[in-house]
Amino acid sequence: MRRLALVVGIVVAFALGGMPSAVAANPEASRFSFTESFTDGDFCGTGEAVQVSVTVKGTEFLAPNQPVDYRNVTEVKVVYTNPQNGATVVRHAAGPLSQTIVSGDPLGVHTVELVLGGLSGILRTADGAVLLGAGYIVFRETFNGEEFISREILVDRGPHPNLESDLALFCEVTTQALGLT
Repeated sequence: MRRLALVVGIVVAFALGGMPSAVAANPEASRFSFTESFTDGDFCGTGEAVQVSVTVKGTEFLAPNQPVDYRNVTEVKVVYTNPQNGATVVRHAAGPLSQTIVSGDPLGVHTVELVLGGLSGILRTADGAVLLGAGYIVFRETFNGEEFISREILVDRGPHPNLESDLALFCEVTTQALGLT
């Protein structure tokens, strides 16, 4: 009986060893980067002009091998400069993002689930750094075509002080650091 169990075990081992192993397909990736500069003529509603320079580097996965419609990993650097006094604020953000259409038609009313991780923002001023957000957050957003309608937070494992301030923290810190208040 022992011998039969041993023979069966060897046969099963050879059978499994001889089978080709399943290989997960790598996602189709596209690397991108761009830089853009412009002037915001009414920065944060102050009526003052601020020069803005944006640099973005990232990788987007056009055919992600997971149950999402879109995924990327991006690093963003934005430099805000007050042309009147030369003061600058640098915003840095980096991390993964994924998006899944939950319901509806992307050309009409639809809902997406947006998952963000990493550093959603840090501001570096002459006086130091201010955290806008970091961690893991999941939103459910509703759009009509490309028009934003609403947002609901499903998971918030951060701190996300800018989000908690209804996005006011960013303008408070940058306008003060740029000398616009």
